[in-house]
Amino acid sequence: QPPLTAINHYLTPLICEFQSFWDTSIRFSQTYNYPEGRLVKCALILIICDLLAARKTAGFAACSHEHFCLVCHCTQSHQGYGDTNYHSWKHRTDTDCRSAAESYCRAATPESRFNEFNKTGVRWSELLRLPYFDIACCVVVDSMHNLFLGLIKEHFSGILGI
Repeated sequence: QPPLTAINHYLTPLICEFQSFWDTSIRFSQTYNYPEGRLVKCALILIICDLLAARKTAGFAACSHEHFCLVCHCTQSHQGYGDTNYHSWKHRTDTDCRSAAESYCRAATPESRFNEFNKTGVRWSELLRLPYFDIACCVVVDSMHNLFLGLIKEHFSGILGI
């Protein structure tokens, strides 16, 4: 597996293409329903992968980090693994994530980046270059992958203690 920040190097060319498809659109000279052609926009709607890949791709911290949740602002020390009252959880928003990622990018040294990351559990992801992509909602954990690997049982029994 690539290191945490190396995944952005793999994403960069793909994100550049999606940016181009979104900004300038694509002109098809002819289609079955549109013989005169059609202008279309292309977008990356969802990222669907297992939990570890979702965290790396979107720039979120690992499950063992203080900011373990990629959905809300729960931390291990406040509203941690045992708190199942989801009504009290403050959900992450795209704005929150983008702000934290930009702070991470603005940090001048590796140590200051590490400190910024530890404040929020969010680092920069190339996905954030897509202006329409909601990083808080459009990263989906593949449930079948989790069922197949037995991760759901481990998560609920071993981690949450439910």
